[in-house]
Amino acid sequence: MVAMIMIFMLSILGVSAMRSASLEGQLASNAIHKEITFQSAESASDAVLAINGKLESIICKDDEETLPQNNLGQSDDQITESVLEYGGRAAAMGYSLGGPVSARRFVVTGTSSLPDVHTSTTIAQGMLLIGAADESGDC
Repeated sequence: MVAMIMIFMLSILGVSAMRSASLEGQLASNAIHKEITFQSAESASDAVLAINGKLESIICKDDEETLPQNNLGQSDDQITESVLEYGGRAAAMGYSLGGPVSARRFVVTGTSSLPDVHTSTTIAQGMLLIGAADESGDC
């Protein structure tokens, strides 16, 4: 009878240890997927900023430009894209208002998702392009 009780207690202990290990494996897997999407979203927004003349090409355009970024060395089931938006004029920080220097605002949003595991990350970065003031109208 004592042996049966000991076997029963050991089997319950073994089942609870297996459940705990399974849960820890799922938590680790979720953390890895979240980190993968975070790094891809950040790389996607940085990749847009690295394109020569890309910011200048959307000045004064009302619509945003969506750029697929599935060439970042990721798996086939991962979806990554960047959205570049023009935000208008801004005062250039560190320069006097109304002077010969002005700035243009941009927002770059990188998004990456793994649809199979329901994980996604979005990162938005603001950017100022500082240059000579353009007095030729609103834009």
